[in-house]
Amino acid sequence: MRKKVFLNVKEAKSKVTTLLLTGLMCCPMMSLAQNLQINVSDAQFTRQMMERLIKEYNKVNPEFTATVVDTREKADASVSLSGQDDVNSIGRFAILPIANSENELLRNKKVVKGLSNKLKHQIFVERDLLEELDAEEEGEKQLPGTVYSLTGSHAITTTLVARDLSITPNRVKGKKILGSEENLISAVRSHQDAIAFNVASLAYDSNTYQPVEGLTVLATDLDGNGRISDEERSVISSLDKLTDYLDKLPHTGLPIGNISIKTDNQELRRFVDWASTEGQGYLSPYGFLKANKALTAQK
Repeated sequence: MRKKVFLNVKEAKSKVTTLLLTGLMCCPMMSLAQNLQINVSDAQFTRQMMERLIKEYNKVNPEFTATVVDTREKADASVSLSGQDDVNSIGRFAILPIANSENELLRNKKVVKGLSNKLKHQIFVERDLLEELDAEEEGEKQLPGTVYSLTGSHAITTTLVARDLSITPNRVKGKKILGSEENLISAVRSHQDAIAFNVASLAYDSNTYQPVEGLTVLATDLDGNGRISDEERSVISSLDKLTDYLDKLPHTGLPIGNISIKTDNQELRRFVDWASTEGQGYLSPYGFLKANKALTAQK
């Protein structure tokens, strides 16, 4: 009887030892599955899109795990916004003129027809004395509304709008907001006289595809031909129509920026390659445009 008990104990110890050894052998493999961090602190409006791309990439590469973070601390990768062409671009963002839906400016017949280049300059550009005198001589009427724009080193929307208007950023007139594009949206919704430029992904509700409550997207020249067509006035009514229209254009009259991911991590570089190719179909629901194919093909 004692011998039998002794054998059972010995067998149990042997099994435990085997399990422990198996666990130790698995540990090095387990440590490889690290949770990578992608920082969006300088591109907060890309968060939802980035989370969707990670989710979809995980379906084709289950070993890949990453988390979107908003921190100034060093992460494994960072999402970067730029007005310059970038072979590492995973997508583009469009910038549109928006206004508080109660803004008196929206009752102006010229504004209702759409913002021509001349009208955009009249509304958004700070004029010098000579320009003011010229406008008075031409009988130009003062338009209602207060311009709100971002300021600071990361105010990419203001930089791109200024470039589109062929001016320096400090000539974009109105009240300056220090913060993110989300802060600018809040300011426009909070002030009835507000008008601004902001990214399409924030101007529309990602669930309904309609303009965010309290905001009106203003018609403007989308294809850059100097005119505003009925189709251009129509497509701004919903996000899906707008992104579909813009993605088909060889070039656009809107300020456009590039979204890229900076990283030295090999696994994340593979993710970036996937995002700029197979992942392109997941951008439009969040208001983003596909990356420039000719540009990304240079990688």
